[in-house]
Amino acid sequence: MEKELLIVIKSAPFRNLNYYEGLRTAAGLWDHTVKILWTGKGVYGALNMVDNTLTKKFLADLPDIDIEMYVDGVTLKENGFNEDDLVDEVEIADGERINELIEEAEASLVF
Repeated sequence: MEKELLIVIKSAPFRNLNYYEGLRTAAGLWDHTVKILWTGKGVYGALNMVDNTLTKKFLADLPDIDIEMYVDGVTLKENGFNEDDLVDEVEIADGERINELIEEAEASLVF
């Protein structure tokens, strides 16, 4: 039975492996509808300038298995970044879209 799942990545990619584990979990849930949201310090993980040695394959493959990826636009801007700084296939989500992502999800996993 397919579920609608939201992976929320709040952990900075340079502090621990939570960011990596969030992406790995998303890839492993391919038989469900999965969406990823980077927020808080997690927005750094959606940047194209961050060392993605561990996550490069996930970031490239997730769109191929229909996993939508979003970044919190307010937090992104507060940290001095914009759309040009994001890895491919990541969309900027405003407050309304973030609320929709949360409401649509049957379960959320926070990393």
